[in-house]
Amino acid sequence: MSRKNVKQLVYRYNGVESSDEVEVDHDGEVPTPNQGDILFRKGTRWKAVHVITQVSSDGSVPVVRVFLTDQL
Repeated sequence: MSRKNVKQLVYRYNGVESSDEVEVDHDGEVPTPNQGDILFRKGTRWKAVHVITQVSSDGSVPVVRVFLTDQL
């Protein structure tokens, strides 16, 4: 398995740190959302208000932080 497309997505709901939900995309099949995109998660529609991709210099798995709001 190639690690080339592996990433970790962290979804945060309505700015609540304790709501962080981690999803590991082993095959690069989950598209990285853009700001303004509408996502369907936890049975609800959410809007991506901010997306940050963190890449380290040591080559570890990139982390995509997606901040979501239910205020569409």
